[in-house]
Amino acid sequence: MSVPSNVANAGNNSSAQNVFRVVFSQALSASPSLEAWDDSTFSSNTKEMFTGTAGNGGIPYVSAVATTDTAPTPLWKPVAPVGGGAVANRLKGTTNFVTLTTTIPGVGAAVRFNLDWEISFDTTVPSTTTCNGVLAVRYSYSGAAPTLTWQFNDVSAGGTESSPQWTGITPGAAGQFIRPTDSGVSSANLVFTKPSAGVLDSAQIWVSNT
Repeated sequence: MSVPSNVANAGNNSSAQNVFRVVFSQALSASPSLEAWDDSTFSSNTKEMFTGTAGNGGIPYVSAVATTDTAPTPLWKPVAPVGGGAVANRLKGTTNFVTLTTTIPGVGAAVRFNLDWEISFDTTVPSTTTCNGVLAVRYSYSGAAPTLTWQFNDVSAGGTESSPQWTGITPGAAGQFIRPTDSGVSSANLVFTKPSAGVLDSAQIWVSNT
């Protein structure tokens, strides 16, 4: 297992359930949700990745689908954001988020999800300050405080849908990055090329240290 590494079956064309997961060390008291924010203060959604551009209709770039309870159908990315929680949504804080399961996770339970990035022909480049955001899981508990373990199904470790190999993602402000990329990139050159017209979905997703 290693980082950087390609995430198995990530993206909008996938019907996989085993892509990303979060494991809870203790029982929760409500169903958790997946959100995206400008930064680790979890207080704003003003970057271009949330406001979009004219080219993509002014909607968030990042979409997620919950895969805990069932496998999604390919092309699961919503055409438009759904206000509040949904199985699949374009992420924007508590305005648009994904409900990760219909049940309440117990001790050692995991929730799973997949991600997609959309890039428009008029997306700002370089995108360091416009498209860098933070993923967050919102959860509630009434007993012992849980520890959350973030993981991805690691291609470099031989991970597949039927035999997932889970590698840890280091969370936090100094943690690792989940990066959308073109198809066939190498670990030394993780790029996502802006299209000349229209919008383009991420062909692959990688986890990296920078």
